[in-house]
Amino acid sequence: MAGTGRRIWVYWATQLSAWASYVTLLSLLKYLNGEYTDGIGQVMTMVLVTGIGVSHLYRALILRKKWLERTIGWLLPRLALGSLLFGVLAFLLQAVMHDLLFLRSQPILTGDPVDAIGMLMNWTILLFFWAMGYFGYHWFIRQRREEIRNLRLAAANRENQLGNLRAQLNPHFMFNALNGIRALVEEDPRRAKQAITHLSAILRNSMMTVRRDTVPLGEELDIVKAYLELEAMRYEERLRVRFDVQPGLEREPVPPMMLQTLVENAVRHGIARLTQGGQLEVGVHRSLDGLLLTVKNSGRYEPAGPKQKGTSNGIGLHNTRRRLEMLYGHRASLRINERDGMVVTEVEIPTNHVAK
Repeated sequence: MAGTGRRIWVYWATQLSAWASYVTLLSLLKYLNGEYTDGIGQVMTMVLVTGIGVSHLYRALILRKKWLERTIGWLLPRLALGSLLFGVLAFLLQAVMHDLLFLRSQPILTGDPVDAIGMLMNWTILLFFWAMGYFGYHWFIRQRREEIRNLRLAAANRENQLGNLRAQLNPHFMFNALNGIRALVEEDPRRAKQAITHLSAILRNSMMTVRRDTVPLGEELDIVKAYLELEAMRYEERLRVRFDVQPGLEREPVPPMMLQTLVENAVRHGIARLTQGGQLEVGVHRSLDGLLLTVKNSGRYEPAGPKQKGTSNGIGLHNTRRRLEMLYGHRASLRINERDGMVVTEVEIPTNHVAK
């Protein structure tokens, strides 16, 4: 109801201001041309009242016939005809009021037909432009509403997809972590308990960040370190870790569990396959437009084929790419290649803002 009342108020305010501006301009022109007489004020008042009244009736017809929903090609000839009909009505109203109130002036209805035709055409043109302005306003409002609706739908869809991706990452991580703990239960129960403690800390943080698009880099690094401590209990000296993080980046925003997913992928599908183990390097540095997250691991890079895309490796990297695209559009990138006997995964993200 509040929105309807506001629209009505805007309509009447616009009506009054538009016709008042026209009457004021017309009066000014008559004054500059030396045609301003004593009764001109009353004539201008008649024009004002007639314009507001007839255009309001025109609006009623437009709304009743639902012309606002029609295309411009269908509309233009009907607007021309409607403007002519309501122009005749406005002309007759003004002429009758003029001939009744100004008995000493030359009558309009029985006067010079050229002047009468000129007045009729003037009203027709005025009402045609009024109708075009009315349609233009509603077209603009409709476009704005459609744009807002599309943005809301896109935001809701984006949030839903991000939620689905996060929901897939958590079971994926849990499955791998529990497998690691299961291997420790019989070999070393004490270390298995420690692993469960690390896992609970990771899951607690994951639950806290489930509705957040980004987290500070420092929080993400804490989760990565907890995860690597958990894995170190299983791989022991086979897992050699080195961090290279540029100072001052702890508060920079990064997507939650993204770096952890890359590290997990490097451990599970790189170092775990090597009998002698290998080196894992995690680096974060400023790039030209944001942050460069780098994960290096010993091993060989084998791109996932069609049959491997449903595996845990495929899911993790596929979801990472989709999250980057949804959060940052084309301003983020993920690259995987092999350099100097190391598999190098690089993620570059902007730090100015998350795409909406």
